[in-house]
Amino acid sequence: MKTFLLALLIAPGLALAADPPKKDAKKDAKAAVAAPDPAVVAEGAKLFQDRTCWSCHGKDAKTPIMPAYPKLAGQNAEYAERQMLDIKSGARANANAAAMKGVMGLVNDAEIKTISIYLSTLQ
Repeated sequence: MKTFLLALLIAPGLALAADPPKKDAKKDAKAAVAAPDPAVVAEGAKLFQDRTCWSCHGKDAKTPIMPAYPKLAGQNAEYAERQMLDIKSGARANANAAAMKGVMGLVNDAEIKTISIYLSTLQ
């Protein structure tokens, strides 16, 4: 009986030693994502100013002129790109999209990607 109880106490420790806990997958995924190219970020900052994005979203991309307009600083690059492409194509057509539709004619798809990368680097 003592041997059986001892085995019950030791077995979980042996199992952990044989199969250590997995690392946090989210942390690993973030670490695996490469930092954006500084030249692309600088170009995105220039485009954000030149294409008048700042006039509605704020020079820091987090102080929009109207509460209904989104704060863009720190936004996921892929998400921001998809939203802008959808507004440009007409796939996204809500009240805010109407205000953006005219501005989207000022940027091509590559510039949208560059702006999105820049926005994702802001805090």
